Amino acid sequence: MNAPASSTPRKRRVTPETMAEAGIALTLPKVTVRSVADALGVSIVAIYNNIDGPAALKALVAEEILRRWSPPLPGDDEPMHDALLELASAIRALVHRNPGIAAYLIGLTPSSIDALRMADAVQTRYRMRYDLTPKQATWAVITVVEHAIALAEIVYNEARRDREYDDAIAARTDLDTLPGAYDTIDRGPDGMFLWSMRTVVVGTLALIEEPDFERV
Repeated sequence: MNAPASSTPRKRRVTPETMAEAGIALTLPKVTVRSVADALGVSIVAIYNNIDGPAALKALVAEEILRRWSPPLPGDDEPMHDALLELASAIRALVHRNPGIAAYLIGLTPSSIDALRMADAVQTRYRMRYDLTPKQATWAVITVVEHAIALAEIVYNEARRDREYDDAIAARTDLDTLPGAYDTIDRGPDGMFLWSMRTVVVGTLALIEEPDFERV
């Protein structure tokens, strides 16, 4: 007679790789020493023996998420405007696929080794492709990325209100200006995100070309 199946997870070897794998499956907001230990079928002591603490564990998971992500780089004939919009859309997709990664991206520190290397590689590609100074390349990419993260996390996310509310506001006759801001054609969250990011990109490109930009 077969023994009943155990509900206890089978123990897995505790390594940075297995901890990161378990953390990705849990998603960053649910990553704790206890949750990762339970996912691996080990004690919390086994986790603490391999990591400095909860913050380091979350960072380990976030870094692995970013190592698995390939940010789009400008093509040889791609205008900078289009390349930055593509980067913004990729950032939005990354944020939506990986809850919690937005907070990590906006709080990078010197210990965010792989994330900083990735950021530097993207900025270097922009610098070389578009003949920019290091300051132009850095601030063009950072400005677009930060706005894309904010819009993806806060505005154009799964909790975005239904279009019917916009239509109701557009139909208001007691308001003078606000209804005119609502289009009668629904762009949808993707289109609205790109509309907002296009404004950021156009402004960023104009700013980095200002004669006194390097002195700001």
